[in-house]
Amino acid sequence: MIKTEIKVTMSYFRIFRVMLLICLMMATILGANVADGGDCGTVSGTITVSKTKVKTQGPKSDREVIVFLEDLNSKTWPAPAGKPISMDQKGLVFIPHVLPIQKGATVKFLNNDSVEHNVYFLFEKTGETIDIGTYQQGISVDYTFKEAGDVIALCKLHLEMAAYIVVLDNPLFCLATINEETQTAPYSLNNIPLGKYILKTWHKKLKMQQKQAEIIVEAGKVTSLDIIITKSKYVQ
Repeated sequence: MIKTEIKVTMSYFRIFRVMLLICLMMATILGANVADGGDCGTVSGTITVSKTKVKTQGPKSDREVIVFLEDLNSKTWPAPAGKPISMDQKGLVFIPHVLPIQKGATVKFLNNDSVEHNVYFLFEKTGETIDIGTYQQGISVDYTFKEAGDVIALCKLHLEMAAYIVVLDNPLFCLATINEETQTAPYSLNNIPLGKYILKTWHKKLKMQQKQAEIIVEAGKVTSLDIIITKSKYVQ
């Protein structure tokens, strides 16, 4: 009887040891994940339109604002991987009207319209133009944007068509949408690596009133910064 009890006790002890080891391993893994998440921070706030009012209705409205960070930490950012980002042509309109992408990204230009379309680019930095072709419904053309800068997408067959592709050096950006009634837009840049950055904005017509703002992203913290955008003549 005693031997049997000892054997049972030893069996439970071995099970307890195994379970304890598993728990310690899980704690280590979870701790590592928490530490990894703690190596990033968030930048957020509200964008406010000042001394003017923007049109927010329709496919060619002025509601989109890109908020992005210029990296001051000498970090190397690899080109984005994965599937191409899509820009469609439908109803004689480029969709989306404003497209922020990282340098090195590929965009797939679709034609889901009932008519033939063309796509060509005007690179604002250099004034260079590139025509990537004219194609029928159901056909698509890919193009990789290798340099940062503002690009206007146009169609030679329909001169009223235009879209804006903003090519950025890194993936630290977001697209905010202005509300018609309040003329404001919340924004949030998440999972930002620690360090110093300059926050900037892009809008089709308006500029950031303070031009730019230097910020510091700290581990697990939210850096709050409200932004005012306005006409160029009101920029400080």
